[in-house]
Amino acid sequence: MKDEKHLQIGPREAWYGLCVEDGVDLPITRESRYSRSLTPNETVNGAAAILVSSDGRYLYCERGARVSAENGVLNMYSPDAEIQFRDGCKTLRGAWNALVRDHLPAGGVMPPELFFTAPQYNTWIELLYGQSQQGILTYASALLANGYSPGVLMIDDGWMCDYGMWDFLPNRFPDPRGMVERLHTMGFRVMLWVSPFISPDSPVFRALRQTNALVRDVQGEPAVRLWWNGWSAVLDMSGEDGMRWLNAQLDGLVKKYGVDGFKMDGGDAKFYRDDDCTVGHVSANEQSTLWAKAGLRYPYNEFRACYAMANAPLVQRLADKNHSWGRDGVGSLIPNTLTQGMLGYAFSCPDMIGGGEYANFTANSDKLDDELFVRYAQCAALMPMMQFSAAPWRVLPPKAAELCVQAAKLHEQYTEDILALAKHAAQTGEPIVRYMEYCFPHQGMETVQDQFMLGDSLLVAPVLTKGDRTRNVVLPTGRWKYVDGTVYDGGCTVTVPADLDTLPRFVLQP
Repeated sequence: MKDEKHLQIGPREAWYGLCVEDGVDLPITRESRYSRSLTPNETVNGAAAILVSSDGRYLYCERGARVSAENGVLNMYSPDAEIQFRDGCKTLRGAWNALVRDHLPAGGVMPPELFFTAPQYNTWIELLYGQSQQGILTYASALLANGYSPGVLMIDDGWMCDYGMWDFLPNRFPDPRGMVERLHTMGFRVMLWVSPFISPDSPVFRALRQTNALVRDVQGEPAVRLWWNGWSAVLDMSGEDGMRWLNAQLDGLVKKYGVDGFKMDGGDAKFYRDDDCTVGHVSANEQSTLWAKAGLRYPYNEFRACYAMANAPLVQRLADKNHSWGRDGVGSLIPNTLTQGMLGYAFSCPDMIGGGEYANFTANSDKLDDELFVRYAQCAALMPMMQFSAAPWRVLPPKAAELCVQAAKLHEQYTEDILALAKHAAQTGEPIVRYMEYCFPHQGMETVQDQFMLGDSLLVAPVLTKGDRTRNVVLPTGRWKYVDGTVYDGGCTVTVPADLDTLPRFVLQP
C-alpha cells in the first residue's frame, strides 16, 4: 500500500534524521527547500525513513520513502508501506523516545568496550592497496612507540587474494596467523575488510553462479555491478546459499587465523536494484539491511551504509571525508554524527582522522594541513569512537603529532563517561552524541550544529575554522565551567580561548 503525509512546519520547528549524508543540510525548517529519495537509498552512509521534530512529532516508515520540504510544508511519500505519524510529545527528546517505544525497541546489546575505550586504527590511508604483514606489524609497533594505546586494528582492502577469495595473499602475508597472534600479544584486536562483491572472472564466481548465492538481473543472469574498485557480481543475502557461503568464509577466517571480526564495507543499496531477481524477492534497501544483519554474527564489526538498522550493536562509521575544513571534510563530522543519533545509530565513529577519502588525501599528501589534522583529532576525541589511519608521526611535524596523541589520551580520560552512555544507549536507544536541542529544548538551539552534547552535561565545541584561536559557543541556561576553570552563566553566546592545544568544552554545574 502507498501512503503520504503532508505537514505544516511550525514557526520554530526543526526536523532531524532521514539520511546521515544530509546531516550538513539539516535540520529541515519552515525556510528549507529539501528533497531526498530513499527508494532506494543512493547515499554512501546510513539512512532510514525517520524524521523527528523539535516540536515533539515524528514520521516513520519501515520501508523506503521520498521526502521533500518547500513553502513551509514537509512531505513524505511511501510507494509501498504505511507512514506512521505521532505528535504531542512536546520536545525532540520526547518524540525520539516515543519513536523508540513505538517502533524501534533497543536490544540491550552494545559493541565490545574496546571500540569506545581506546582509539581505533585502520591501515587504509597508511598502506592503501599495499597491505602486507610487514607493513601492518610496523604500523602497530609504531603506534605503541609513539604513545598510542592498543585498540581495534582494521586491516583494510588489499589483504586478500581477490574479491570473494577471502584468504591472505601468500606473497605479502607469509604467516598471517603468526601476525594476528603477534598483534594480539601487543594488545590489539584484529578486523579484516570484506565486501559482498565477487570478481566475475574468478573460480569463486564460476562456482557461485551455479547456486542461488548471487544477485541476478531481470534476465536471470548474475548481475555485474560497477562499484569503486571496478565491476563485480554481488552476493544475494536474501537466501540460504548466499548467507551460508558468507558465513563459511568469515567463520573460516576466524578459525584459521584468529581474527576477531570484520569491517563489512559495501552493502550500499545503490549497488542493488529493486527489480533484481533475488531468492527472497527483496528490495535494494532490504539487501543493504540484510548485509548489516550478517554482521551481527561478529561482535567486532564496522559498517558505513546501513539501512534501517536502528539500535543494533553495529559500529557505524561516517563515510570517507576529504582532507578539508569544509562540509566535505571536518565540517561534516558533527552534523552527520548528530544525524546518526536520530536514526538510532548511537555507536558511531567519525571518519579516519585527517580524512579517509584516499584519492583526496593522496592528492594532498605533499601539502597536508597540520592544523586541520589536529582539529580533526580533537573533533573526534569526545565522540563515542575515534579512528586513526595516516600515521601522525609520519605525516606531521613533531608538535602537531604530539597534539594528536593528546587528543587520543583525552578520549581515554572520558572512558567511564562514554562507556556509561554506550550502555545507556543499548538499553534505551538514546543517542550518545546529542543535539543541543535534544538536551535543552525550546531555548533557540534548533539549528546549532557545530557543537554537541556528550550526554546531558558535557558540551563540546571543536574549532572548525583554520586559524581560529577563539571559539564562539552557544550556552544553554545554567552555569557552565570551561576547560580553563572559568564559570560562565548560560543563556547567551560566549567567546572562549581555543589555542591549537585546546578542545573547547564545558561542564554543566549542579
